[in-house]
Amino acid sequence: MDNSERISFLLSSIAKGSSMKNAYLFGVATGLVICLIAPIASADVTIDRTTKYQSIEGFGFFGAADAWWNQATVLNATWSQMVIDDLGITMWRNEYYPTATAAAPQDAQWNVQKPVVQSLYAAANASKVPLKTVLSVWSPPADYKCIVAANGVPTWGTCATPLVRPTDTKGGNILDPSMVDSFAGWLVAGLQMYKDIGVDVYGLSMQNEPMFWESYNSCFYEQGQYAQHLSEVGPSIKVSFPNVRLFGSENMLGIECGAGTNGTNFDPYFYTAAIMNNSAALSVIDKLAVHGYVDGVTATATSKLATLWTSYRTATASTNKSLWMTETSGYNHTWTGGPCTSDATNTCSGAFDLAQAIYAGLYYGHMTAWLYWQGSGGTKPADLNEYDLMAGPANPGKNYYISKQYYRYIRPGAQMVDVKSSDPNILAVAFDNTQMGGFTIVAINTGTAATPLTLVGNNLPSSYKTIRTSASENAVDLGTVAAGSITLAPSSITTLVSGNYIEAQAPTTDAGAGNDSGGNTDSGSATGFDGAAGSGGRGGTGGATNAGGAIGSGGTTGRGGATGSGGATGSGGRRGTGGAIGSGGATNTGGALSSGGSPGSGGYGRAGGAIGGGGVAGSGGATNAGGALSSGGSPGSEAGDAAGSGGTIGGGGAAGSGASTASPGASGCSCNVNGGASSSHSRAVFTLAGIAARIALRRRRK
Repeated sequence: MDNSERISFLLSSIAKGSSMKNAYLFGVATGLVICLIAPIASADVTIDRTTKYQSIEGFGFFGAADAWWNQATVLNATWSQMVIDDLGITMWRNEYYPTATAAAPQDAQWNVQKPVVQSLYAAANASKVPLKTVLSVWSPPADYKCIVAANGVPTWGTCATPLVRPTDTKGGNILDPSMVDSFAGWLVAGLQMYKDIGVDVYGLSMQNEPMFWESYNSCFYEQGQYAQHLSEVGPSIKVSFPNVRLFGSENMLGIECGAGTNGTNFDPYFYTAAIMNNSAALSVIDKLAVHGYVDGVTATATSKLATLWTSYRTATASTNKSLWMTETSGYNHTWTGGPCTSDATNTCSGAFDLAQAIYAGLYYGHMTAWLYWQGSGGTKPADLNEYDLMAGPANPGKNYYISKQYYRYIRPGAQMVDVKSSDPNILAVAFDNTQMGGFTIVAINTGTAATPLTLVGNNLPSSYKTIRTSASENAVDLGTVAAGSITLAPSSITTLVSGNYIEAQAPTTDAGAGNDSGGNTDSGSATGFDGAAGSGGRGGTGGATNAGGAIGSGGTTGRGGATGSGGATGSGGRRGTGGAIGSGGATNTGGALSSGGSPGSGGYGRAGGAIGGGGVAGSGGATNAGGALSSGGSPGSEAGDAAGSGGTIGGGGAAGSGASTASPGASGCSCNVNGGASSSHSRAVFTLAGIAARIALRRRRK
């Protein structure tokens, strides 16, 4: 008998008697009727493979098997093969260290790093993986730096008189403007070290997190000065290495987009705006890169990331530059977050938040590269904490498996296609890789019920290899599942793959070693493998902004050459004459550094204030309470739509409105952005008022 006959039979049986037995049968029948009449609703995910967005350049992390170069464990061939073939990294970030001296020791030198680079590339080459190395500078050599005249407006970028050089590379300080040419030569020498062992460095950042003065290698740049120095060193680098991608500024996403009432609007007084307002800097930079924190330490609450990424993407769209996320951490290896592993008095987001953070960057930010902080901070089980994906090859953490759901199956050259979900609890992205013949969907179920998935669209595969990570599963291979039989487990991330995702099995064409996405604009700009819109070549040789001159048309440098006719140091003066940013005054006028300490005095001014006066950082701000990131908006829609009406976090509020501030004693600080014009040039600078105390155990140095 069919379902309707069963229901009729049960109901008629109940009607014939009133005994306890019949009452029991009534309960059973009612339950069956409910189950048969009201099956679990499926989520419709509509995929349009003809509408394409950014092309992926790579996923990866920073550092070696021991990120801080313990020579007894740093070279590990098993680890190298594991991160290439299992985790699936395609991009690797490393620090370019100054030469060590007795007064300025370094974590590593090239003789220690070189075997690790060779080991990674041996593993990558064996598997035909197009591994890309990107380098960040934490500090120029001490001989190129100077002590500033004063820690405040208007002398951020002025060396003290008489000139005083720092004794080492730590503690902040600034690049001496008179040493810019020497600094450029030092950067070129670093690229040549890799070239000499057969590695063409893919990307170079002249300064990691230029806003912070730290006890480890660090160097401070005022925003306009950062853009000016970039315009000065960039042409020299492009002469020697025309294909290297210059990226920056590696400031915090939560600060670059920390303006407005909710602290989520693009801020016109920070580094990205400074680059955009300096035509010479804009012409030499290839990738706009941010870190996924609000303060350099705390993971930005995933409930807020949809809005932050939308703000950043839309504000920078006119540049036609790709967006990279080159560092984040602070995600515990527990599923939903809790006490941090490194310091249980602090609260960390969880691995499931990391899954949604990567989704937000891809879907809302159209980012083309994602790099976690340390791949492996050590090799012992006790070394595993929220700053790492693993602790050597024997100890992969939960964040390792979350990352694998993306890294292993979305390969370089894959283009994101348009996806819309009917269920705000279901977050999905999809990627078409025509070079390799693969199609990948990553779907996250943030709800508490198993949800059938209905895939809607033309030319979709009929079945998928299925991989799932949940609180109890670690990238489990569920085998091949028919498209009509996919169910997403509650609180899980599932990757669906059709076709090829292994380079060694792909056609002999380049699988993406040189492809650029062409920028962060919508469909039509991302199709240019191996030379995107107007780039003039793989690395943007001939001027990255030649496609119409995105900012300051008529004033871009080097329209016909990498060196930039008009002078490497920027005609008009080394320090940005005219005031690159925000003439007319900075935001939140109200003074210079707060009484509490100046940069470089052992930390910041410890006043305890956080960005937004209510806490935009939201340490531990998991997305589980109150909903999930909504995928209701098209990834190409404008800022007002992309956060996804009907499903933003916070139950009716703007995304992130419910994210709490760091609890008393929480790890990390939040930086309150104040104003004050820097000298008669009207360059906007920030002051660091109300900075909370830095945590004692920093993620970069032990």
